[in-house]
Amino acid sequence: MAKTDIFEYVTELEEEIQESRYAKLSKSMKVIEEKIVLEIIEDIKGALHEELDASIKIMAERDQIIAAAETQAADILKKARREADAMMKKEEIYKQANAKATALLESSRQNAQTIRKRANQYAEEVFEDLEKYYQESIELIKLNKSRLYKKSEPTISTREREPQEEI
Repeated sequence: MAKTDIFEYVTELEEEIQESRYAKLSKSMKVIEEKIVLEIIEDIKGALHEELDASIKIMAERDQIIAAAETQAADILKKARREADAMMKKEEIYKQANAKATALLESSRQNAQTIRKRANQYAEEVFEDLEKYYQESIELIKLNKSRLYKKSEPTISTREREPQEEI
């Protein structure tokens, strides 16, 4: 509305100048009603003052909007950074947990391999001991058997002994 008023006042000023009469004996100089021109100028000043006030208010509102937007952007950026940090921490925790799990799994595999190796060694030793024991037992049985035959030879005839050997 203020702009329309200013343009109306300028148009009014132009009309006043155009409608004014020429000075005596001059075709380039006109006589203008000072009071009317000054009133129009005052009206223009008033309209400009209103427009300037409106512009100042608009600029202040713009500055407030920009400040609010910057604050909101800063808050969003802080929140995004916090979330990114939290995600990075979660990722780091996940990586650490995964590394620990991998290390634990590898340690368990090594322990199982060591236990299996020791169990196999122990079983081999037990089997060797058993084999040795049974070999000694068999040798002892053979020795006792041969002793038994030697003791019983003088009383048993060779004929009687031969059928027993075949069986």
